[in-house]
Amino acid sequence: MKITSKFKVMGLHNKLALLSVLLVMLQTIFLGMFSVSYLEQEFEQQLGEKALSVAQSLAKNPIIVQSLLDKKSQPIQSYVEPIREAIAASFIVVGDDKGIRYSHPNPIKINKAMIGGDSIRALSLGESYVSKAEGSLGVSIRGKTPVLSNDGQIIGLISVGYLEHGMMLSISNYRDTFSWVFGITLVAGCCLVLYIAKRYRDEIFGLEPEEISRVYSERKAVLESILEGVVVIDEQGIISSCNPMAIEILANITEEALIGSAVDELLPDYQYIFASGSSRIWRDIEVDISVGTLILTKTPLMIADKQRGVVVSFRRKDDIVELSEKLSQVKQFSTMLRVQTHEYSNKLNTIGGLIQIGSYDDALDLIMVENTGYQELIAFLMRIVPDPIIAGLILGKYDVAKERKIELIIDNESSLLQVPNKLPRSKLVTILGNILENAFDAASSNKEKPAQVTLSFTDMGEDIIFEIEDSGVGMTDAAIKDIFTFGQTTKRAMGHGIGMFLVKNCLDQVEGTLSITRSKTGGTIMTVYIPK
Repeated sequence: MKITSKFKVMGLHNKLALLSVLLVMLQTIFLGMFSVSYLEQEFEQQLGEKALSVAQSLAKNPIIVQSLLDKKSQPIQSYVEPIREAIAASFIVVGDDKGIRYSHPNPIKINKAMIGGDSIRALSLGESYVSKAEGSLGVSIRGKTPVLSNDGQIIGLISVGYLEHGMMLSISNYRDTFSWVFGITLVAGCCLVLYIAKRYRDEIFGLEPEEISRVYSERKAVLESILEGVVVIDEQGIISSCNPMAIEILANITEEALIGSAVDELLPDYQYIFASGSSRIWRDIEVDISVGTLILTKTPLMIADKQRGVVVSFRRKDDIVELSEKLSQVKQFSTMLRVQTHEYSNKLNTIGGLIQIGSYDDALDLIMVENTGYQELIAFLMRIVPDPIIAGLILGKYDVAKERKIELIIDNESSLLQVPNKLPRSKLVTILGNILENAFDAASSNKEKPAQVTLSFTDMGEDIIFEIEDSGVGMTDAAIKDIFTFGQTTKRAMGHGIGMFLVKNCLDQVEGTLSITRSKTGGTIMTVYIPK
């Protein structure tokens, strides 16, 4: 009972190791015993056949036949003894039809009856056979055959034998060799079993069956509860598993068809995301497939510090467009308020100082200038850009430029009155916002000129056109060529190299284009064309 209880509390890998070692031991012991037993039987059979063959050969010898007829033992003894020594037999006994010996290795036993009780078949029935019996020399393997006269009468028998003791001595040499071989096999087998058990334990992270079952159930429940589609892709780019939401989002494919298919079939234009061996994490990438636009995130699947594939999660873009638009508005308003708070804090401090020193007229003039200028900008934007999202973006960027000591000039001839409702505002925010940020950075980097960015836009004609010109040092041909490459940037700070990639992605989705030229002052002009 104690052994059983201890076995039950052992870990899975310990149980497997113990059972496997016992199995190897039992197999080795059984195989060793079988091999020795088979060797004994085979050796005994070969000796018996050899003894019988010699006996049958001697039974036809005329010297033996004639000596038996003449009742003379001396010629037989003299003839068979040299033969016995030559074949290393334990004995060659020739007897007459009464079983009286005419030859024997011990001459004293000649003319005495043969013992062992196994001569009747040869003398009475005339059979030749192999037997095992105990004679005067001990237990032996014997080949017996009758001796016939010329007229076919049984006149005696010949018994050629090998003592079992001698046979066992020969077998013991083989047994020792077998013992070494099977002993080494047993040790090697046990070591291999223990190695496999340890490797198995490491592969399953030391978990027990109950823990594996629980982890699997938890993983399944977690995947089913996630409101995003999740698929796992192996090293060969084959989808190995997915959750129910992935099937629901993809809509036009079944789980059986999805699992086992190549990711290139699902996302043929986005192989760079799943580049072999790439450990890069991709976040919130927009991809277009047959069922619509998805927001995709890729994370490498690491097992034992090696990448074994990737995990991809995705959402429908349509499900978050409304939220994105609201967040874009909030972000622009937040930026505007943050900048205004910072700016007005300085102005209030100035006004407070003027009041304290009694310069009431100067304080009043400063208040009127600030109020009039900003109200005129808001009124101007409301007149030329009725769309609140785009107007909020421009106003927010105006405040950002003001805080960064950059002059943002909005062309007085600009107009944006007819933006189609079907044109996603989030796309326009991404396109215009990222290009303006790049223009601000370019203008700030040129210390030889005052930082200045000019924005003009129009919706006359078939396209909506934005033109942004900065006072920077311009872009090289190589920089223009790589401007849309993910992660490619001329800036040294971390976190750059994504904005223009997103701009290109959004332009593709609204079928827009971007033109980059050098301005007369040396800066860069970026012109965006978006079909209505």
